[in-house]
Amino acid sequence: MTNALRASDPAPDVVIFGDSMTQQGLDPTELGQLLSAATGDEVSVFNGASSRARWGMNLLLARYMVSLDDLPSVALMGISTRAAERDDFYKSEGSKSAFSSMVEGCDRPISDTWDEEDAARCERDVADPLFRFRVGGEQVARAQEGLPAQTSLRINEGSRLRSDGFMVHPGVSAAEAEEISDTRMERGFPGFPTVHDEAVADFGSVADLLRSHGVTVLAFEIPYTPVHQANLEEAGRDYDARRQDSAQSLTAPHDVQLFPVDEFGPWWGDGDSRDAIHLAPQGASKFARQLTEIPGFIDEVQEGLAD
Repeated sequence: MTNALRASDPAPDVVIFGDSMTQQGLDPTELGQLLSAATGDEVSVFNGASSRARWGMNLLLARYMVSLDDLPSVALMGISTRAAERDDFYKSEGSKSAFSSMVEGCDRPISDTWDEEDAARCERDVADPLFRFRVGGEQVARAQEGLPAQTSLRINEGSRLRSDGFMVHPGVSAAEAEEISDTRMERGFPGFPTVHDEAVADFGSVADLLRSHGVTVLAFEIPYTPVHQANLEEAGRDYDARRQDSAQSLTAPHDVQLFPVDEFGPWWGDGDSRDAIHLAPQGASKFARQLTEIPGFIDEVQEGLAD
């Protein structure tokens, strides 16, 4: 994904941030075509959301984009039901990666998640290319053969990462999505919203960093499938009210305009979702259209593109 961003010349006009629901749920090519038709100018869109990412991982991506010195005009922040949770994946893996070493440096406060061993490994990442690329053998071989950096990836049959950052997975029927939702509820990990102060702060750091470089920051909600949302609402605990409050908890303190999405439109049905949580490609294309039909969305994007 980062190879694709670096290879973009010029930078995409719009970059999408978020987690796996956004990476699989909003087709950037379709969104670009819809924005181009609405604005009368060609608009390119890149989906920079990634699996398991909360706002620590998204901040790492934003810092990388700043390092390229070629930023988008607009950033769209995808807010899923669980987007306000702390970013344990960033702390456990993302911050310790060689990529983070090169982008964020090694001079970080010692803490429960960053110790002297982490700092030493980071310093070695920076100083020793052989160590830094220790898990990147195939990519090193491509470079040695004079081939361009890989910007897409086949995962398995029917699943791949496209060069525009979009993750493709096969769809299931609406009935299968409901069955998956029922199973998820029975297992006791349905996905209710939780708000952590750390996530609110990290979201603000992403927004502030991008805005300090002239990027317009907007946010939108991406819901679960209608069948899973119905199950959660039936289970109680004021699911939808808490989901809306969770989205506001991220955006309101940092003055980021939020475009709420209560649920997917009447278009949702067979083949539109991968499971109870994520959309499949045809659903992600339809959701792109739903997003552009929200009153004011295109106007705000267009204003950001013009700045």
